[in-house]
Amino acid sequence: MGLFAKGKYGKFEYRLSYNKPFATTLVPTDAASKDVAVAVDNSGNTKWSKAGYFEYQFLDVESNLLPYKVGSYLGTKKVFNLGAGFYNTSEATKSSVDGNIDKHDITLLSADVFVDMPLGNPEKKMAVTAYSVLYDYDFGPNYLRNVSIMNVGVADANYAGTRALAGAGNLQPAIGSGTIWYTQAGILLPTSQEKPKVRIQPFGAYTYKNFDALDKASSQFDFGANFFLDGHHAKITTQYSTRPVYTAVDKIDKYLGEFIVQLQIYL
Repeated sequence: MGLFAKGKYGKFEYRLSYNKPFATTLVPTDAASKDVAVAVDNSGNTKWSKAGYFEYQFLDVESNLLPYKVGSYLGTKKVFNLGAGFYNTSEATKSSVDGNIDKHDITLLSADVFVDMPLGNPEKKMAVTAYSVLYDYDFGPNYLRNVSIMNVGVADANYAGTRALAGAGNLQPAIGSGTIWYTQAGILLPTSQEKPKVRIQPFGAYTYKNFDALDKASSQFDFGANFFLDGHHAKITTQYSTRPVYTAVDKIDKYLGEFIVQLQIYL
């Protein structure tokens, strides 16, 4: 249950929400002291959450009809936006120290910048797209969540080697108390045709994660390309991504990779 509002005032855009979150009941592991306590999702009788995102669009104004943005206008617009957002809910996580339960608020803050511009000779229809965002997350002490996409890995009970802290398969530390800096950029390659059959957009991304629960920060890279068959209505994306393999809170044993192929059809 919740309320949501969005709107524009000139080049200023806002999105606000007031929601009743789902109840979570994970039981925290008891710790000997607060510096090693680990917060887990345990909201019980949930408190209402407040969230908002505010953006100023300096050049062309983007539509906010849909819940999401276009991402790239493929050289048809000049966009430069600055934004900031927040999320807060009270007593959403819990930790345990010497048998005593502590409740913690969740407070998430962010600031981002987005640029999407035609590039060079207009006849070549080139464009550059770039996005950068900084997150400051507080879910409670040492909160860390490992996430995987289409994970087919299964833990082997007979494995005698050093195990990854995140778990089997392609699990990796994805979200938690700490900071995350994410930056991506792509360039739409030139074309000499009036209506090219395929437009190609190589891209790269960098993610820096510094979580309180881990003594060592990680740096991750993504490389790939979008193949636009009919603009955003039909495109194929190929991407290679790296991820850290932590074997201790202060040790990244190695970086492994995964290759992703995606087909998107938008009607």
